[in-house]
Amino acid sequence: MNRRKLLCVVTVCSGLFISLLNSNCCFSKTAIEENTSKPVNGNLAGLDVANEQYKQGLNYAKYGLYDEAIDMYKKSLLREPNNSDAYKNMGIAYLQKEKYDEAIEALQKVIELKPKDYDACYTLGTAYFDKGIYDKAIENFKKTLQISPEHKATFFLLGIAYAKVGKYDDAIKMLKKRIEFDPNLAIAYSNLGIVYSMKGSDKEAFAEFRKALDIDPNNESALYNLALLYDKTGNLDESIQYYTKTVEVNLSNSDAQYRLGKNYITKKQYDDAISAFQTAVMSDPTNIEIYNDIGNAYKAKGMDKDAEGYFSLYKKQSSKANKGK
Repeated sequence: MNRRKLLCVVTVCSGLFISLLNSNCCFSKTAIEENTSKPVNGNLAGLDVANEQYKQGLNYAKYGLYDEAIDMYKKSLLREPNNSDAYKNMGIAYLQKEKYDEAIEALQKVIELKPKDYDACYTLGTAYFDKGIYDKAIENFKKTLQISPEHKATFFLLGIAYAKVGKYDDAIKMLKKRIEFDPNLAIAYSNLGIVYSMKGSDKEAFAEFRKALDIDPNNESALYNLALLYDKTGNLDESIQYYTKTVEVNLSNSDAQYRLGKNYITKKQYDDAISAFQTAVMSDPTNIEIYNDIGNAYKAKGMDKDAEGYFSLYKKQSSKANKGK
């Protein structure tokens, strides 16, 4: 959760880009910005000990001590087994630790106790979403809207979940609905642009990315995905322009740095390519292909000794990676 690519989603997206269907497209994980689930102070009636244990759990969670919080919630539930708030907060704590099965179990218990708890339905949907079980996420998001028809965050994640399973028209409808609630939510326009791009509607995608940037000129998701779209449509100079703007906003965006380097190679700007690749590999040392790309750039410059050094490093890293499989 704190955690929570044509083109990748924003959670994420964990996050904050959320990886989507296609390895080239990026929904912003700021989608999970909309997760309204917060520790709740519910009915603490019951045994005094259970009450104190529950409150201790809330305090632990407040400071990010989720293991301790979970332990307190469990102890409280032994004494007061029908405390739905304890189950809900335990589910949220498990989500923070990315223990999705445990989160799902706890949140399902909340719904057994309180079937009309829309917040529990929404949070259960996010657990399935984060686990990648999008049909179940969609099911629970729809239940949330049946109970609370104007739950804004649900429209956002439901739209992304529909995109994940290829239901682009439904995704577009949900994201437009989210924009109706807040016409100045830049990330909603960016994610809408991603869905249009995935659908093959490039003209509409360009328009949505530009709307996002009109609202927030430094929106990383819109900048990066606009660069990807220019790449897709063969506009090399424009893609370089927007990859450059992306890394000005976030120097550690290794994907943007890497694609920038590849485009510089195409334009035979080898020094710029090497600089971009070297920055990319510092942000993402696991992308061993970058070493080969740097070697090719040096070779194109006629610097064979430097090239061989990177080719050798590439072979060494590839061998390590293969042994680890």
